[in-house]
Amino acid sequence: MLDYLLGLAKSIDWKAAGGIVFGAAISATVAYILQRNSFAEARRQKAVDKREERLTLGLNVFTKMMRIASTLEILKRSLREAFDRAEKAGLEMRPWAVVMPLANLPAKVHFEPKELTEIMKLDFNLFNDLGPFDDIHNSLLDIFQTYKADRIAMTTTMPADMTGILGKATFTPDEMRRLGPKMAALDTIIDGLLQRTAADSDEAWSILKRLQASLNKEYGLKLSLEMKPDTRPRTSA
Repeated sequence: MLDYLLGLAKSIDWKAAGGIVFGAAISATVAYILQRNSFAEARRQKAVDKREERLTLGLNVFTKMMRIASTLEILKRSLREAFDRAEKAGLEMRPWAVVMPLANLPAKVHFEPKELTEIMKLDFNLFNDLGPFDDIHNSLLDIFQTYKADRIAMTTTMPADMTGILGKATFTPDEMRRLGPKMAALDTIIDGLLQRTAADSDEAWSILKRLQASLNKEYGLKLSLEMKPDTRPRTSA
């Protein structure tokens, strides 16, 4: 047996065998390098995709926060304009008689968990301030809707002499006892709305500007904001 193995070894062309082994080694090295580059490219592409996904979530929040800030500003101005019109016309009326319900309220806004997670990664303090603002916005819309429903319910059966959209009514003592508490409740709602819209509108605008700055810094964007001036005529105090 030993003689057979020695004879077999002598019969091998070792130069050719060395070439085969060397060639196999080169092939394995090339395959490793290509595979490593492929993995590196896959990791790079994954990082790019993740960054684009984060940017998309951030811009989603930015768009929704713009809607919130815009809606709150519109609601604030609508209340202020109602009182300015009454003052300009020389009318002294209770708040519920001054503020007409809005025909159509804006749609509600909801932040998604993924969107808020991205803001938390971007700026934790901003996340704390921005996070509850969809609920703040939506609850304010609910209050406007409640005012609208309660006011319509009270005025539907109320007799009045109409001049354009203005109505004049005279109430008996019994009618005042029945309607007085409802009028007071509506006035209380208006008082709360005046305070809420003023404070919430200013805070929403501040948060929106902070979000803009954070997104611009993180992603090299050039987002810009500009509050449209209130051009309506002012009345003297």
